[in-house]
Amino acid sequence: MTIAIHESALIRHFNTRKEVLRAWEERIGARFSPFRGFKMPDSRLYIEDSNFLDSIVDLIITNERHVFIRGPVGSGKSTLMLLALRDLPTLADRRGNKFVTGYVGMTGLYEKQMAAAIADSLRVKYKRSWESSQIIDAVAKESLRRYVEEQSRTALFIEDVADNQEAAFHKLRFLADLPTEEMIDAYGKTRALDEPIVTLVMSGTMIYWNAMLSFLPQIADRTEPLDVPALNNAKAREFIGRRISYAQGRIDSFDPENFDIYPFTDDAITVINTAANGNPRDIRMLARGCQQVAAEILRKNNDPTVNREIAELVSEAYATILKEVQ
Repeated sequence: MTIAIHESALIRHFNTRKEVLRAWEERIGARFSPFRGFKMPDSRLYIEDSNFLDSIVDLIITNERHVFIRGPVGSGKSTLMLLALRDLPTLADRRGNKFVTGYVGMTGLYEKQMAAAIADSLRVKYKRSWESSQIIDAVAKESLRRYVEEQSRTALFIEDVADNQEAAFHKLRFLADLPTEEMIDAYGKTRALDEPIVTLVMSGTMIYWNAMLSFLPQIADRTEPLDVPALNNAKAREFIGRRISYAQGRIDSFDPENFDIYPFTDDAITVINTAANGNPRDIRMLARGCQQVAAEILRKNNDPTVNREIAELVSEAYATILKEVQ
């Protein structure tokens, strides 16, 4: 018995749409869409703001304040944290201490999950049967040992910190307050313990920052909030140029001083960046929308260009969505 499987109209629609998009990508020499999303993108796609990055690293090195990188969703907070994390192991603070770094990128964590994630990121051994307080105590003791014996301070990066449970916050407070009086009494004669041995580098939206002010005022009072700058038109141009180059397999030879943005025009990128308010996630979303429109036009007149007209059309169509998610 033969069963005939008929392709639904919906499936035919999406298959045709995929073929249209693929034709545009092949026309510009891309192996895939330049504007696909990545949970953790290739570092070669990063757009560096050296001045802002220096501000983050300088605060960590001076060890006077914790750091809160603040910005809307999609503004590049995680990217900035990863860039700072990349640079720290090669640097030393004002007393000559090196850095041991950890990164907690998970959110929605409960107390024990947070404690375990911190220990794992800092490569501190613990038993799975331990309570959260025991795990954090092990982290504290190992951070102190590294400081005294190895002249290494701890920099702990925590992404979207206020997405986690309130109880998890207090584990951060304990680490932020190190060294304790007991530690100073035990090790004070060995090495001066008159400064924090753990620096917290946190990220989140303005809402998250306000939550920290409410739940952890003891840390917030000692934390410097840094607002992520929006991309200007030149950086938005580089953002799109890097992604096109990446999709074409040429990212290793990408020259930030001399690169191609074909098939986008400069006017189109200005329109996109203005509509996105310099937010990288929204630039990518609008560029993806422009690709879809340009792909349909390519099928009709064999031209893959994303011009100002297309960018304005897409920006207007996405205006309501962008307003809702900002």
